[in-house]
Amino acid sequence: MNTKSVAPCGLLCDLCSGFQRNKNKCNGCNADENKTSHCSACRIKQCAEKKDDQELCLKCKKYPCKIIKNLEKRYATKYGESLMRNFAQIEELGIRAFVKSQNEEWKCPTCGSLLCVHKTTCKHCGAINARHPLNADPAD
Repeated sequence: MNTKSVAPCGLLCDLCSGFQRNKNKCNGCNADENKTSHCSACRIKQCAEKKDDQELCLKCKKYPCKIIKNLEKRYATKYGESLMRNFAQIEELGIRAFVKSQNEEWKCPTCGSLLCVHKTTCKHCGAINARHPLNADPAD
């Protein structure tokens, strides 16, 4: 991962199943080409409030807007990933340190590959993705 991996919404493209797949691989939100149709049509990426194409929503005077709030709810519930937490860490640590911390946080404990936010297991070795809500310990 690098700083261009951080999408305007605060998600990390490297953690996406579209970015990690081998066939028809998405190059991420900040790439000029080879994006999934969903990413190409993203309302957040095309938002008129942004000064430039890669500006983080965190910098917007309307942050958090309804679109971000809805995406936050969906990702927090379905995948255990929080845009708001990511933005708070970016503000606290800076974007480079944030990306470095995420590389460690999302590393498979078994094989060291990067886990996918959308998958319950590591696509390389099959180990459990403990970050995914479906794998969460009910006692937590």
